[in-house]
Amino acid sequence: MTKNWPSFTPQELLDVQLSKKSPWHDGYYVMYSSLWGGFSADPAVWGIPPDDHMVHRGDAVFESFKCIGGRAYCFKEHLERLAFSAQALDLKMPPDFEHVLDILKQARRLSGHDDFTVRLTVSRGPGSFSVNPYDSVGGSQLYLIVSKFKRPAPEVYERGVSLGTAPFPAKSQYAVLKTCDYLHNVLAKKAAVDAGANYVVSFDGEGFMTEGATENVAVITKSGDLCVPSFHRILKGVTLLRVMDKARELVSEGVLKSVSNRDLTKEEILKDASEMILTTTSLDVMGVSSWDGKPVGDGKAGPVAKELFKRIELELSQDGPHMTSLD
Repeated sequence: MTKNWPSFTPQELLDVQLSKKSPWHDGYYVMYSSLWGGFSADPAVWGIPPDDHMVHRGDAVFESFKCIGGRAYCFKEHLERLAFSAQALDLKMPPDFEHVLDILKQARRLSGHDDFTVRLTVSRGPGSFSVNPYDSVGGSQLYLIVSKFKRPAPEVYERGVSLGTAPFPAKSQYAVLKTCDYLHNVLAKKAAVDAGANYVVSFDGEGFMTEGATENVAVITKSGDLCVPSFHRILKGVTLLRVMDKARELVSEGVLKSVSNRDLTKEEILKDASEMILTTTSLDVMGVSSWDGKPVGDGKAGPVAKELFKRIELELSQDGPHMTSLD
């Protein structure tokens, strides 16, 4: 017997959406949409048009950053990188972008929270389901979502995390841009989980290390060099740049020998790494305990990883040039 599916009026559909409380909505606080010209605090009715080119083609750029104690961390740097990515795709910033700080301040007030994660997206906008970007007649749109900030438990920072190697080459052409085309990242993360690893690192077609699914990776050599993959091969992480600045402090204190940005092969890393670290918005700095099932260093988070994490945490707790007040 053929099932007769219901056809909803706009009000009926809204009633259905409001009646559904999905568990994954926990921790979703507020969304702003330039299409609405305002906010919603009910995730059940959040939505992006299916013909927005972000949805069906990944034609959009985004940034994720955190707010701690009512202050946005590296807010300016994230906006600058968003604008850089958009310009590279010839994606015009919507007028709302000029008011992002005001939007974020209001989102904070509506959320009722001082600690949260912000996902800021600029899409090509709605208009047809083709690959032609000029079919987006609605113009580029801005979406801002405020959600719960999640961080691993303190004991994870003590013991470190496991790292796997992606079984396929890293994306290359658009690696330096933060676009919403994340299929490679998704499959790399899936490979890590399937292999029983917490995180993953990729290598490009030339055999050089790039980055994780959403994390930057750095190596501390046995001689005390902190090495970051060449920036033309990776997304230049905002947190990574702050960590590199903190590492330079350790160089001046004699703890590290140098901070470099260069090509790194797997063979070189396996031979010379005393520590490996991951950096990202949600982790700040996390030590790697094992890679492909083999211990890194002494098999737990190393002293440099712990010291860099402590220094980033101190920066987050104080007023300074990298903290933007949302009051």
